[in-house]
Amino acid sequence: MKIKITQNVIGSANVHGNATREYKIDEIIDCKEEWQKVIAQTFLDNNLAIEVKVSEPESKKVVVKEKKAPKVTKKKTSKKK
Repeated sequence: MKIKITQNVIGSANVHGNATREYKIDEIIDCKEEWQKVIAQTFLDNNLAIEVKVSEPESKKVVVKEKKAPKVTKKKTSKKK
């Protein structure tokens, strides 16, 4: 889940809750771990954040074209008699 902070707010910075940090306006937080999801839900419930859907580009497949070797042609030599 990703959230966007709508007001400056102070919240936990780690799983143990013994460190805090200030979450700033317009900051987008990617909540992957369970403790982050709990904090995110609290922010959402108190109108301090909104849930955002960020569409990330799909990985692009790189196509490498093989370079062809230049054609080697023999010159025709005319033999004079």
